[in-house]
Amino acid sequence: MWDDTRKVGILNDFDLARFADQVDASGRDSTGTLPFMALDLLSEKGLHGEIPRRYRHGAESFAWSLICLFLATVSGKDGKNYTRDPHPLPGWFKDRKRSFYSKSTIRWRDHDNPDIPLAHPNVKDLAYDLHKYWADQYERQFQDTRESPEAEEVRKMFNLPPRIKIPPWEEPENENLFRELVVIHGRNLGPFELTKKLLIEMCRRYLQLDRTP
Repeated sequence: MWDDTRKVGILNDFDLARFADQVDASGRDSTGTLPFMALDLLSEKGLHGEIPRRYRHGAESFAWSLICLFLATVSGKDGKNYTRDPHPLPGWFKDRKRSFYSKSTIRWRDHDNPDIPLAHPNVKDLAYDLHKYWADQYERQFQDTRESPEAEEVRKMFNLPPRIKIPPWEEPENENLFRELVVIHGRNLGPFELTKKLLIEMCRRYLQLDRTP
C-alpha cells in the first residue's frame, strides 16, 4: 500500500493481521522466510498459524538475518563482498526441522577461522550474544520448573540445598524485550556508533509496528 503522508510504499502481511479482540492471525498459511523465522514459529503450531505473531518474532527474525549476514559474507580481494561458497549455513535453508536444529545449535567454534576474511567482523560478539539470547528465550518456554517427589525426598535425606526454581516462562512485554535488546547492542557495539544506532532503530521500528501486550 502507499503512505500518502510520508510518500513511501509499505509492505503489509495482512494475512498476519488481527482485530483487537482476535487471538490468532487471520491467515492459516505458512508465512515467513524459512532461514530467518523465529524458532517457535518453525513448530507445527507455528506453521499452521496457531501461534499469534508478536514483536519478539520480528525482532528475532532480524537477529537471524544479522547472524547469517555475519557468518556467510566474506570480503573479496577486489574489495567487494561475497557470499561464502560453500554456504556455511546450509541447514538453515533445507526444511523446517533442519532449519530449527541448525539455527538453535550453531557451533561457533566451527566458524572461528582466521583464514576466512569475514566482511563484518565488528558484529561477531553481537551475533554470538543475539544467538544465545534467542536460543535461551526459546528454551525457557519449555523449561521444566517442577521437581519430582523422589528427587525432593533425596535432597531432604542428604540435607542437600533446595533446587533453584526457575520461574515459569511468561510472554515478555514488548517494551522490556526492546530494552534488553538495546543493552545487548550497546554492550557489543560501543565503538561502532553508527552501526549501533541503525540496529537499535530497526528494533524500535519493529516495536512500533506491534503494540500487542
